Amino acid sequence: MSLLSVGWAASVLAPLPAQEPSAAPPADLIFADEIDVRVVNLEVVVEDRAGNRVGGLNADDFRILVDGREVDVEYFTEILENRAVENAEGEAPPAIGDGEFVPTNYLLFVDDDHTHVTFRRPVLRGFVDQLPGLGLRDQVAVVVQSGARLSVLSPFTADRRSTRKALEALDRGRDYGGSLRSTRYMDRMRVVEGQSSGTAGSPDVSADFLLDLQARVPEDLGSVAADLALRGLNLPQLETEAQEEALARDLEFSITAVVSTMRALEAPKGRKVLLLLAGAWPTGNFRSEGQGLGLRTDREMLDGLIDTANLLGYTLYPMDQQTTRPRMTLWQNLRHMARDTGGKAFMAGMNVDALARVSADTANYYWLGFVPEYRRDDQGHDVRVEVTGDGLRVRSRRGYLDVSRRAEADMEAQRRLLFPGDDLTGPEPVLRVDIGDPQPVGIRKMAVPVTVFVPVGNFPVLPYQNQFVSRLELRFAAVDRNGEQAEIPLIPLDLRGRSRPPEDAVVPYSATLTLRRRPHAILVSVHDPLSRKTISKRVVVAFK
Repeated sequence: MSLLSVGWAASVLAPLPAQEPSAAPPADLIFADEIDVRVVNLEVVVEDRAGNRVGGLNADDFRILVDGREVDVEYFTEILENRAVENAEGEAPPAIGDGEFVPTNYLLFVDDDHTHVTFRRPVLRGFVDQLPGLGLRDQVAVVVQSGARLSVLSPFTADRRSTRKALEALDRGRDYGGSLRSTRYMDRMRVVEGQSSGTAGSPDVSADFLLDLQARVPEDLGSVAADLALRGLNLPQLETEAQEEALARDLEFSITAVVSTMRALEAPKGRKVLLLLAGAWPTGNFRSEGQGLGLRTDREMLDGLIDTANLLGYTLYPMDQQTTRPRMTLWQNLRHMARDTGGKAFMAGMNVDALARVSADTANYYWLGFVPEYRRDDQGHDVRVEVTGDGLRVRSRRGYLDVSRRAEADMEAQRRLLFPGDDLTGPEPVLRVDIGDPQPVGIRKMAVPVTVFVPVGNFPVLPYQNQFVSRLELRFAAVDRNGEQAEIPLIPLDLRGRSRPPEDAVVPYSATLTLRRRPHAILVSVHDPLSRKTISKRVVVAFK
């Protein structure tokens, strides 16, 4: 491997001299126009006043309104008992697959950190008992989130033996011991207990929060003024806000884990549903005083999960882990997720036979599709489906997110960070990353030197003004043992050389990461926006 191809160099943020305005390639050379024909699929359930399914409708009976404006119904198919009904109303949605039988792909996600082994057991055993009732072409995947990582216990498969084996591993609780063996969950509970008893919360959380506050004091105040500013703060209020921020981060990680799972597993053709066994997810308004990082509500955070489900075509069926009376705040949140994606929530005794209920719910519906005008601006759009006929009601997903290329690449980095060891994308070139010895910085933080050898020979380059140019994106994502993550920075790299780089050419880039003085998993990724190709490496660092 050559360390640096002759004539090739990298510049961060393209800091070219002012006297060379033509040296920087125009953006439209690197980011070419693209025609996006991604279909927004709508699985629409129509019921009468008595709750009975209504069949026999055609495309003209429906209206799709996006942000209040009607759009064309470009795809239409009625699904009756899991079979596509022949019609002359339009094309079938691309996701429907070949043949008249429309399979359903069930993704079961289990949050090991927030579920108790004993409480979730009746739900999982009910899942096993109901597997024989699925269609022969229906496929099931099982994913568990435990600690700071995700594991695919069983990929999408129609092999019921493989699915039962995965569920039995969760039932035994040896490798996945539930909330009582979760470091992340127990740390969060210590925070809550500290809040309710009037004592300080987790020392790590409080100290980190005070450090963050100190960092926000303007430097020109000087050390004495900064000290006075900190003394004037209400310390009990700071402790409360630190505890609320810990709860918010806990929920945020769980949401990120579900989002990463939906993005990671490529479902086969057919309908996609997510059965979410969430457990004791935090609920409420975090940082209610509006200090520090600002107010965040559970509903606002859950909207990110809903947006991804709608983007990828998943209908959500959230479940509680218990068979007794549900916690009402959690119940409301699960209903919120289900309603906005066209699904249902199952609580108390209804969760024991959730798989059979979902199978019945997805057997009869209308599959509509439209192609919106994508702008890639991360804006959410309201979607409403109306049907002609008195007394008829509709259930369907309520929106879609026009996700940007950057947001997609950020989510891909998170997915690769949380799925270590699972080959979900196939073989790819090895990314060389050298990690130096972490050094102490300030209070309980460490500086980690990192050198990334950017494999320029593995990405496309374009000719421009007697040079070959490329614009790549470098990302660092990190997660500690408690699932806390830092914001993912994007570092643009402008690369140029006098000749086309050989396949083994690399360009070194050095950076220093500042992290809490805890063990961290770090994901380093190099992404090409033009080809959408990503090469990444996951490493573990710890302060000695």
